[in-house]
Formats: sequence, C-alpha cells, structure tokens
Amino acid sequence: MNGTVPKLPLRQEIVDTLVICTIYVVTALIGGALIFRLFIGFCFVMAIVEIFVNSLYADEDKNHCEAFFNTLMTIILGVAIYLLFQKKMTGEQYVLWIGTVTAADACGLFFGRLFGSRRPFFSKNISPNKTYAGYIGEIVGSIAAGWIIIVVLKIPLLAANICFASTGFIACAIGDLLGSAAKRELGIKNSECFLLDKPILGKIERLMRSRHGFLDCFDSASVAFIYFIILL
Repeated sequence: MNGTVPKLPLRQEIVDTLVICTIYVVTALIGGALIFRLFIGFCFVMAIVEIFVNSLYADEDKNHCEAFFNTLMTIILGVAIYLLFQKKMTGEQYVLWIGTVTAADACGLFFGRLFGSRRPFFSKNISPNKTYAGYIGEIVGSIAAGWIIIVVLKIPLLAANICFASTGFIACAIGDLLGSAAKRELGIKNSECFLLDKPILGKIERLMRSRHGFLDCFDSASVAFIYFIILL
C-alpha cells in the first residue's frame, strides 16, 4: 500500500490545478453554499479516511511524537467538518477561503519546482523538499489571489476578509507542515490512492492524486478554514 506518487510534469500540475480551482468556484458560486459545504465536507472526510487506511499499513515502529501529529491532523479535520456545517459563510467567502488556499499551495509548488534550492532549517526534518522559494511562492500566491478575489467578487472589506486575504498563508503553511508530519508518521510521501477501482470515486481520487491525495490537498485548507472562522 505504501508508496509515492510519481512527480508530474509542471504543465500537467498547472492544468490539474486549474481544473480543481474551476470545480471549487463553480460549486461555491453556482451550486450554492450548501452544495459547496457538502462537497468540501466529503473531501475532509476522505482525508480522514486516507489517514486511517494508511495507518493500517504504516510501520508499527512509531514514537509518541509521530503519533501526536497523526492524531492532531485527524482532530483538525474533524473540527473543520464540524465548523463547516455550524458556521455559515457567503458563497463569496467560501471562494475567498478555498481560492487563497489553492493559490498558496499551487504557487508554493511552482516556485519550489522552478526556483527552489535552499531548504529551511525548521522544516527539513518534517518535509525535506520544502524550500525558501516555495514558502515565498505561498505568500505571493495567497495574498495575490485573496485580493484579486475580493476585488473581482466585490466582497465587503470586512476586517475578517481583509485579514484572511493578507495573512491566510500562515495558516496554509502550518497546515502543510502538519500534513507532512502526519504522512511522515505513516511512512508515506504522498497520500495513498485506495479508490482507483471504484468507477466514480476513483475518478475523483485520480484528480486529487494529481495533488497527491485528499490529505495533501486539504491539510492546508482545514487549518486555513478554522483560522478564517476564528477571524469571523
């Protein structure tokens, strides 16, 4: 079960990211807030399932610190699911949240692939492939996307919206590191695909697999969502 997902060409990464972004935006703005919450809730649940399924195949030689990160990521996803259906936001705010997170993840990946060489000391033991260029990409992508979304969708300039658009990258980086720590505890580089033999869910998982699985795709999103709710 354990393994890694082959690195995709940068062009394919860009195409897959655009497809995912389109799904998010269409679901939030056209499908409505309820449909969007159900869709994101499903993705959060699948991330938890990935952790559970992979834990069944993980090495038994674990220490308490590693178990802590794995459990913490599961709790964060659970809290995010609870808040998703308890705290309502507008469709535009959902786009602001998921658009900012997706831009941070995508720009972090692209900047790291194109310009990354130096690796920060604080993440080398958790996620050795992280680079300073990647973190700079997260900051640039998050802030740019956040303010573009606010301007284009004419989102009210409330304190929570402004603060999230300007500082959401912090939550994204924390979520990314926690997700990496959880995967390291499971002994995998990327979330494992376990639905490829299912006709419908397998197609969804293939798309998520281009971003290395549900956990990889929504570790940052879950922490950023909780952060946005706190700001509100």
